Amino acid sequence: MMLISVYQAEELIKAHNRKSTYTDISLDLGLTKSKVTIENNFFIFPDQQKITLEDIKKIVKKDTICFSIENNSIMPTSIFSEETNNYYKLVPTGKDKWPTIEISGIRMHVTKTMSPKEDTEKKISFILPCIGNVLDTCTGLGYTAIMAAKIAELVFTIEKDANVIELEKINPYSRELFDNSKIKRVHGDSFEEVKKFKACYFDRIIHDPPRQALSTLLYSDEFYKELYRILRSKGKIFHYTGDPGSKRGLDIRQGIAKKMAKAGFSNIKRVFNGLVAEKS
Repeated sequence: MMLISVYQAEELIKAHNRKSTYTDISLDLGLTKSKVTIENNFFIFPDQQKITLEDIKKIVKKDTICFSIENNSIMPTSIFSEETNNYYKLVPTGKDKWPTIEISGIRMHVTKTMSPKEDTEKKISFILPCIGNVLDTCTGLGYTAIMAAKIAELVFTIEKDANVIELEKINPYSRELFDNSKIKRVHGDSFEEVKKFKACYFDRIIHDPPRQALSTLLYSDEFYKELYRILRSKGKIFHYTGDPGSKRGLDIRQGIAKKMAKAGFSNIKRVFNGLVAEKS
């Protein structure tokens, strides 16, 4: 599948304005370059699909979503689910940068102060060395699992939402989820799936759930007890919390830290957008 965003669309328009007969742009959001031929007000892609200049200009105007090239048309990489009543889309975050996923207006990565890649690197940094067996409780686009698998022996990653999995399949930067033998994908609810793992199975856990209002059970006493059970002695856990409500004086981390301590976790510390803890 060929994907472009506002950044590649702007390159095509500039090449057209220069009256160039072709230009090299990325058709996988920055991973590689491909030749696109320009004839009058048409752009001819490597598989001979033709897209009009008018359509390319539409992409520039809709700069918060990626588009695929299909049947000589541009198609937004978005899904509306009647089951969840959510709108999902793949969102560009900069030229040649990893895209993020947005669910009904909420982005799954920090994008204002850093890129999704930097956001993922920061999360991984809190549980270094990322060794042995690693659990990633909420896959999303899979960046955490992919990065952890570069160091760890085995990574289990769990995703409940079939719509998110569809965007994983579309996103070029999620390919390793399906190609890397060190990554074990689980389609299911983390609240139920963690119960299936043996005690003390994981050396590291990365718990990066949706916000509390959308996934109450993943912030429950029962769930934290299960995470404690499957973590090995001296193992580390990073719990992404974000910082919602901080401008109004709310501190959700305080309550979460108390629940984690109740489950048995120790040495609980505040870190950027979350908590890190250990199992004694």
